[in-house]
Amino acid sequence: MNASKAFLLTLPVVVGMGPSVAQDVQATDTGPETNTATYECESGHEIKRRRVTLDNGLRRYTFQFQGCQDASHEGQHPCNEGNFGMPDPTLANWYWGGFLKIMVNGADAVLYDREDLQITERGPRGGFQVMWAHPDAEVGLRLLLPDGSNHVLAHLVWRPRPGAKVETVELNMTCYPSFFTAAGQRTGERHCRTPRMDEVEPNTLELVPVEDTYLYYYDAVFDVAKGEGSGPCAAMIAPDAVEGGRVRITGYPVHTDIRLKPETGEARLAFYDFTGLTNEEAGEYLTAHAAEDLAALRETDFRPAPARALVLGELRAEAQELLSDAAEDGVALKPRVDELLRRVTDLKARADQRDWRAEAELSSLLVDSEDFFWKLRSFAVLNNP
Repeated sequence: MNASKAFLLTLPVVVGMGPSVAQDVQATDTGPETNTATYECESGHEIKRRRVTLDNGLRRYTFQFQGCQDASHEGQHPCNEGNFGMPDPTLANWYWGGFLKIMVNGADAVLYDREDLQITERGPRGGFQVMWAHPDAEVGLRLLLPDGSNHVLAHLVWRPRPGAKVETVELNMTCYPSFFTAAGQRTGERHCRTPRMDEVEPNTLELVPVEDTYLYYYDAVFDVAKGEGSGPCAAMIAPDAVEGGRVRITGYPVHTDIRLKPETGEARLAFYDFTGLTNEEAGEYLTAHAAEDLAALRETDFRPAPARALVLGELRAEAQELLSDAAEDGVALKPRVDELLRRVTDLKARADQRDWRAEAELSSLLVDSEDFFWKLRSFAVLNNP
């Protein structure tokens, strides 16, 4: 086989369309499920929920979207327990019902219709994206779980809609470190520790963005080392987009409010659930690894892998050479190749403008085309050995 043929056989690897590899990180989506409201909203209203799970074998994180679908709410979807929760790996810690609110101009984006929710990656990383129809901004969130990681990476973006202005962006996060104290009729001792200090309930910790880059939430009573509780949790916030914030530590929930700089248009976070670890083990991990985790968070490219790896000019040139080498078989397949290249070109142009849905669709198209390109490659080798 000549050097040209050897190069052509690398096409799937170059453009992200090669044969399937071992899927280290699984990403699964239950799809929508419905039930009649009992506690979630007014009796008789329809509640829709959906769960997406990222599992790398080391950690399993499940995210739950839920809300009332009744038309009386006029495009919003209230739910008494919250709208965006994390029921795995434990119901406590990042609260299963609703642990995250994304407040844009004072209105919570996650209350609104979802414009998009889809798996974006499986393999070395598992990921998904969700976008909400906030009236003032297109709000999107991507979450990634890399192979071997114990925490989920998050990329939040907000883009003003035509004629609107984003004046304020704030994250409201809720956790119940290790145990539901009041619900269990028990008393704990909640803490929030940062690289700078350790604060205990009942107090408010005013954050210094450049110093308080991670927030470690634990309960001194409900510690796995004492045979109590599930284990602690933590959050990391890249300080580049942070204006300020505070942590309100109570004996039951711990509320964290992060003010973001609206002009940045994006923020990066990470969520840790240390279920099964002692307070000491989790704390030692953050002391040893927080700096490298922060560096990795800042450097992560959240674009889906196939779209990120695509080099459009190389794809066009290699596809045309494969068609030529495939001879008569290539003539029969040319219309399909031309249509594929047209779709890839269109989606790539939109993706280059930071269109998340186009990026995700482009990646899906490339993955779905794997078998077709292997067929074309086989014809090229058979007709031009």
